[in-house]
Amino acid sequence: MAKDGTEDKKDKTKNETADNSYVDPNPNLRAAGYEAYPAKFSSNFFSATTVAKSVKNIKAAGFTRDSLLWGYYQKYAVDDPTDPNEWGDATLYQNWESSIDEAREALRKMPVDRNLPGPDPDNPTARAGNVLEHLDTAVRIALFDKHLLNNDPMDSGIEIEVVVKPQAQSSRRHKITTTWREEASNPPDPKYKYDRLTIVMTCPFGGWIGTAIWKYNGPSRFTRFTATYTVPDPPKKSGQILFLFNGLESMPARGQIKPPAILQPVLQWTQKDGWAIRSWYVPSTYTPSFDQMPELDSELSFTKPENPAWTTATKVTKGDVLTGVIEWVNNQAYQSSFLLGGKTVAALLAPNILPLTYPVCVIEAYRLSNKRDDLVGLLTMDGLTLFREDVPGTPVQANWEVGTETVSNDKVHQGTGRLQLYKVVPSNKNTTLTFIRKKK
Repeated sequence: MAKDGTEDKKDKTKNETADNSYVDPNPNLRAAGYEAYPAKFSSNFFSATTVAKSVKNIKAAGFTRDSLLWGYYQKYAVDDPTDPNEWGDATLYQNWESSIDEAREALRKMPVDRNLPGPDPDNPTARAGNVLEHLDTAVRIALFDKHLLNNDPMDSGIEIEVVVKPQAQSSRRHKITTTWREEASNPPDPKYKYDRLTIVMTCPFGGWIGTAIWKYNGPSRFTRFTATYTVPDPPKKSGQILFLFNGLESMPARGQIKPPAILQPVLQWTQKDGWAIRSWYVPSTYTPSFDQMPELDSELSFTKPENPAWTTATKVTKGDVLTGVIEWVNNQAYQSSFLLGGKTVAALLAPNILPLTYPVCVIEAYRLSNKRDDLVGLLTMDGLTLFREDVPGTPVQANWEVGTETVSNDKVHQGTGRLQLYKVVPSNKNTTLTFIRKKK
């Protein structure tokens, strides 16, 4: 991929075939992610006997307390960050950037649980702005502010125990909890008061497998977002559930009471119903059961920002042209809908929700087998048009982030696109996104 977002011709020649399927250059790496982290890494480098040395290595690599962020420092705990064998698992090493990129992206969208203590054990009522900030703050305290009682007083860092659990049911949400263990001897110096930080991460079971995100950080809301695409060939019927959509999200913030959410006009596939379209409003606190998808004629009206909502579904077939539309209407509410055959369908009005500031284009999947035929082969979203409140009447050009599988010049970082099942190619000044299914 070229830096301007256009497709690099050399890359295309190497990795694409005549049927427009992308040949995955690393087909065997996708199975491993951060789920292997505790057994393969944490106990070796962040145990009570090894953490002080690991922290010295991390500091020698240039990390300071202010710059330390979860996920970015782990490769520098080892003596040679360029050697995958020091991790004990080369596959985990190669997938690390992809794993933590997906996790960090998910955690920054999650509000903190106000019923749980904040990240600082010495000030538990001070809460972070989102779950990612909570995690970053906790590891900074554990590695820079706390000391093990019997270590050299100059050596900072206490044991970090990481526990990774899978979701019990299909879900795209990550969850994090942090727990501090008090030192048994109860020392008076607060820097020795705790001897272990336990991080429990609950991982998704399914989720976003082809993603383009504009990580817009400005203050203005988006007022209109459209995307046009054609209903693709149906996948083979293996019981999978697929969602294809353009969406707008809101983000959590400190002191915010309303939950962040996503508003999305969705093309969905199930074995039972085939292709259908409906609009969804999904707050971050909602965990749906994909084993019990709403019937096509089911509708859940919008009531308040804390509750999910969806419209009845309209059946569509291969070749139908859809335009997903999200807009701020009458200066009082957001609406999600589709244009189909010149008519507006699946209209969902969502008043009084948080400003939508985060555009995404996504292929989402659950209950997949190991067969790539479970997925659509090629999808092109065209006519991507975004309007923002601070630039009235003029479309703004999106800055899509689509991941990469390129190894960096430092021979440490391996790219952030390895775990995605689709390569996403922006073109036409980022108004077109092509989702290309990777091949094994």
